[in-house]
Amino acid sequence: MNTAVPTADGAHAPVRDRSEPGAADAVDLGAVRFAADIIRLHERLSYRRLPAELTGRPLSLIEDPASALVTVTGRDSQFPARYLKGILGFRLAQYLRLKWIAAAAVHRGAVFHEPLPQPRAVENIHTVTLCQGTGKIRGYVGLACSADTESLPLDSPRRTPFPAEAAHGVDLLGRYARAGLGTHQAFEFKRFLRDQAMPQGEQYARVPWHLMLGMGEAMIALGDAVRIVLGDAKEHVALRHLRLAGFELHVVEGTSPRLSASDPMSPIYRQTVVAKPFVAPVPADMPWYRDVVRSYLDGTSDLVSQHALVTTLAGRKKRPGERPGPARGEARG
Repeated sequence: MNTAVPTADGAHAPVRDRSEPGAADAVDLGAVRFAADIIRLHERLSYRRLPAELTGRPLSLIEDPASALVTVTGRDSQFPARYLKGILGFRLAQYLRLKWIAAAAVHRGAVFHEPLPQPRAVENIHTVTLCQGTGKIRGYVGLACSADTESLPLDSPRRTPFPAEAAHGVDLLGRYARAGLGTHQAFEFKRFLRDQAMPQGEQYARVPWHLMLGMGEAMIALGDAVRIVLGDAKEHVALRHLRLAGFELHVVEGTSPRLSASDPMSPIYRQTVVAKPFVAPVPADMPWYRDVVRSYLDGTSDLVSQHALVTTLAGRKKRPGERPGPARGEARG
């Protein structure tokens, strides 16, 4: 549903929108103001009751009184419609802040949230971190399901490429093709976001760990329903966290990702540092990583700093004489 948000009074600092050919130097003040209104709209919203109003048992629930954060993970259908629209609106507002989505396209469509998911055989998974005091969303990460109506072999010429594969022009899944593994068991890592407006501090530092823990616990809960993760991400941001979570990433170097100039998301690939496509099986030892991060967040471990946490996680794959176990569902070689 598209709904226009009234333009607020007051001037806004202009930004350039480069979403259309030949408009590199054009400034659409209407789009700039609309984008600012959308950002302010979502800054005012509170989701304090979201964990209690989720349908059914969440895939993960993390309560962290020490930093006043709570993180909940669930499928599309578990979120009441008004909350799902708000979560998709948070994603849109953060991308507008980062200039990773064309403000002119958002303005033309009069949209206040990203498109709602279409009914499919499998569902997307959302992890949302909230401030317990204000109810504001402080972080988000998603696992996007395949668009295939039926689960197809990973090397099938009929399968629908995931968005990251299409943007980079690569086949990420074919290398993992084997009997019993299909596209409905592969999910794209999406929108690893921390609220751009939140101040630095304890909450700021803990949000990424909440997101990774929520996503990891969901994968553990779902078992063989999630066996492959793919996507594109920057080396020192999401890729670093995925490696710390135990993923043995296959990263494809040297791609030139692009989207059509008419695609609202095209600005995301016009950055100095461009995301790299990656793919990885879900590691069999993910419960170990889950236990380390959860005990750090709830204060029951001996790890007293984020540096100690990172050192412990990174050391898991470096122990002499110890090889990481096979990915879940992957045969031992």
